[in-house]
Amino acid sequence: MDDASVRTALLVARTAESRGCLRPGDWPDVAVSLLLEGAEDPAIAELAGLSRQANGWDTEPLVAAACERHEILVPNCDESTILLARLMADDIRARPTVVTAPMTRLLAGLAPPDFESDLASRCFTAEEYLDCGCTEVDLSFEAELQSMPTLGLSAPVTQALARPLRSTLPTTQPAYGHHEH
Repeated sequence: MDDASVRTALLVARTAESRGCLRPGDWPDVAVSLLLEGAEDPAIAELAGLSRQANGWDTEPLVAAACERHEILVPNCDESTILLARLMADDIRARPTVVTAPMTRLLAGLAPPDFESDLASRCFTAEEYLDCGCTEVDLSFEAELQSMPTLGLSAPVTQALARPLRSTLPTTQPAYGHHEH
C-alpha cells in the first residue's frame, strides 16, 4: 500500500470519525485492513492490536500520531460529506444493498442538526419521501450519487471504513408509509 492510499484511508476514517460515523472501537478493524494491505506505520500497527472495546483514550493518541505523520486535516462539512459519499459509492458498487436509494439514506443521516452540507441536506429532504408512496421519487439523484468518483482504495480497506456507515441502513426494504424524522 503506497503512502497516498494510506493517507486517503486515514483521511476518510478521520472524517467519518468527525461526523460521528466511526467509533473508537472501529479503529482496530480499519488498522488491521491497512496493515494487511501493506501499510507500515507504528501507530497503525498499535491501533490494530487494540480490541473492539477500545475507547477514545486508547485510540485518540495513536490516531492523532498517524494523522500528524501523514498530514491529515479533516475537511469542512460539505467536503466531508462528499468524501464519505465517495466511500459509500465504492462500497455499494462492490456490495449492492437490499434497500432502494442506499446512498440517499446514508447521506441523509449526515445532515441534521446543522445542515452545513448542501449534499447531505438534499439527501435529507429526499429521504423522507423514499418509502412514503405520497410522491414520485426521482432516483436519478441516487444514480448520480452511486457514480461518484472512486477513492481508489482496496476492497478490504473500503469495507472496513464503510462498515460503520453501512450498519445504519435498514436490512430490508422499508414498507410504504409516511414517516416523520
